[in-house]
Amino acid sequence: MNIKNIAPHIIAVVVFITINLIMYWPIFMENKGLNQNDILQGAGANQEIVEYRDKTGEEALWTNGMFSGMPAYLINVHWSGELTYYIQKAVSLWLPSPASHTFVAMLSFYILLLVFRVNPYLAIGGGLVYGLNTFFLISVEAGHIWKVAAISWMPAVLGGIILAFRKNYLSAFVLTSVAMALELRSNHLQITYYLLLVVLIFGLFQLISAIRNKTLADFGKAIGVLVVAVLLAVSTNIGKIWTAYEYGQFSIRGPAELTSNTESSGGLDRDYAFAWSNGIWEPFTFLIPNFYGGASQEEVSMDSELANGLRARGAGSGQIKSYLKNIPTYWGDQPFTSGPYYMGAIVVFLFILGIIVGKSSYKWWLITASALGIVLSWGSNFEAFNYFMFDYFPGYNKFRSVSMTVAIPFLCMPLLGFLGIKELMEEKEFAARKKLISSIAIAAGLCVFMVLISFMIGFRGAVDAQLGGQEWLVELIREHRASMFRTDAFRSLFFIIVAGAILYFWKMGKIQQKVAIPVFLLVLLVDLIPVDKRYLNDKNFQRDVKGSFFQKTEADKKILQDDSHYRVLNLSNPFNEAKTSYYHSSLGGYHGAKMRRYQDLITYYLQSEMNQMVEKLRSGNTDLSEFGVINMLNTKYIKFGNQAGQVIQNNNHLGNAWFVNEVVAVNNPDEEIETLWVINPEEKAVINQNRFDIPKSTSSSGRISLESYSPNELVYSSNNNAAGLAVFSEIYYPKGWKAYIDGQEAQILQANYVLRALEIPAGTHQIRFEFKPAAYYTGNTIMWVGSIILIIVLIGGIAYSFIKPKEA
Repeated sequence: MNIKNIAPHIIAVVVFITINLIMYWPIFMENKGLNQNDILQGAGANQEIVEYRDKTGEEALWTNGMFSGMPAYLINVHWSGELTYYIQKAVSLWLPSPASHTFVAMLSFYILLLVFRVNPYLAIGGGLVYGLNTFFLISVEAGHIWKVAAISWMPAVLGGIILAFRKNYLSAFVLTSVAMALELRSNHLQITYYLLLVVLIFGLFQLISAIRNKTLADFGKAIGVLVVAVLLAVSTNIGKIWTAYEYGQFSIRGPAELTSNTESSGGLDRDYAFAWSNGIWEPFTFLIPNFYGGASQEEVSMDSELANGLRARGAGSGQIKSYLKNIPTYWGDQPFTSGPYYMGAIVVFLFILGIIVGKSSYKWWLITASALGIVLSWGSNFEAFNYFMFDYFPGYNKFRSVSMTVAIPFLCMPLLGFLGIKELMEEKEFAARKKLISSIAIAAGLCVFMVLISFMIGFRGAVDAQLGGQEWLVELIREHRASMFRTDAFRSLFFIIVAGAILYFWKMGKIQQKVAIPVFLLVLLVDLIPVDKRYLNDKNFQRDVKGSFFQKTEADKKILQDDSHYRVLNLSNPFNEAKTSYYHSSLGGYHGAKMRRYQDLITYYLQSEMNQMVEKLRSGNTDLSEFGVINMLNTKYIKFGNQAGQVIQNNNHLGNAWFVNEVVAVNNPDEEIETLWVINPEEKAVINQNRFDIPKSTSSSGRISLESYSPNELVYSSNNNAAGLAVFSEIYYPKGWKAYIDGQEAQILQANYVLRALEIPAGTHQIRFEFKPAAYYTGNTIMWVGSIILIIVLIGGIAYSFIKPKEA
């Protein structure tokens, strides 16, 4: 292979590694970690799973760590058949996370541009802008690591698809199957779904073209190759997909069971899904980062006009410094944001250039996809379209945070932009100069226009109402927002003019390509990295991140003196944190796919019982017998702080299992949950008679106790004089749990809306619950086979790329 042909690729890899060293320097050189909230919450959620794996060498497929129990598939499960892990590590050069994902994003977009025959050195710029946009890096900072992993592979999948329609079938098959396998391995089906939307739009344009040009046979061949490649990719991840789909039917992403839930259309509740919706004007942050003021809270300089205004009001330096650490700079429509989604002023300018210069059919596909992604991101701010999509478009209602659809324009706009440069350089000089100047004028004109209208904008945000009616302070903050807006508008104007000038003099032959491209790449970096550093900087890194976050408190130590199996309720925001789960089995947790019925229980009972409990404890009353739902979940300890004295032992918890003396038969889920209001769970159980046979006899005179506990198996012993119904404080889940009484399988009933129950005959018995879901075991076997075939395809494809030139 000619060294001149591979030199650009080597340089690209070196550049991408160098930039990652700069962005993640503390990880590489200072032995620090990135303080990522979602990663830390995930560590709390999966601690029981990790401990079980370390102790036994087996996988915990169920965990009691969160929400009183749930499948572990979407938390932390290792699949022995997931050989694609080794491909991922090799492609990312064994770099540590999250640098590995940023590197892959850059490399993946570089490959996509090479597929379009963009100059390799210019394609390096495409890789840089794709990996350095703030949408990607803010997601990294937040710890949305599987999301960024999925985003990183999107361009490579797209590159494989393009190759198929260019009749390069072998390369298309290899690239698509490998990239899609790694895309699916990321296990972030929301991002993969958005990639599918891009592909569907592309396919539609290709189909129209094939019909017009009478090339339907070639279209069919391309589709055939891609279908086989995707099926191979799916086979390497089938266990993950199968278990996610199976669990999804019972999670908040599946259909609602209660008729009172009018927000769900077979998936997430509409209000929940659209909680994070971009404002109509929010996509202008692609061009001007501080268009909407930055993050919800930002630290402001002591030299700012805001600081001067506070001094003028008599505030001292210490007071000012403390206050300026958390200024509500954001004034957009979202309830909270870690920062704006900045694509890069130069990239937006290039996108405009691509629209004007572009001649290929790809232009209209990329414009359409970009527009769709932006419109979808508006969510509830454009109800007419987005509610229709949510209610009727297949699968769309399974996903939340619709602002995430900006992943689509962040893929398509840079692609069209760099294709625009390619076509600009292929244009005749006069036509190219006119189109380039028009593009600069439009992009620069937008920035100037924004500066002008900034004098007519109030910069008012919903958060202003929380400033306690201090109108003078609100005005100072609004003035600061205006200053941020104008400063960044002028900043973007500068970079557009500089980038436009480089392209102009390059096209006119005033500077050579070997000079123009490196300078252009440098300007891209100077545009992007300083904005990135506003949200991902040295303050985000620290030593022993996990140890600091999960430091054992005196309250934890007190609870852990009890080595029996029980649950803990943290009264401080329990359903939005998994820190409690690191040491205890928790009623709460942190996850985007809770069980649907458990969420119903939270909404109908747990929240109200918690509020009542807080009031009761404040009055000094520790009698908790009235809180039936909390008690039936085996809540032995109530935690309301980190001190030992801020833990209460609940003597009214019902334990691991108990016999009831009566069954209340109901006819539907509405009656199930409503009846919980009026029964004492210690004495009665509620069962839907339309789903299960009601036990013929019940007796509460027996005894039942837990003998051994592990995530996948629970063993009890019972002794009762008459046949009875035992209720277990374990969450009912029909896909994988089986019960055995003295080795004979018994039917598991669903009682009290969320719990398990068993009919137990009179006498002394051993009862065993075992979790062995077929989706995991069968899926894992298929993954082994698919992964081996994929590796053979990859090795064969690489070998052929070396052999083919020798045959030519």
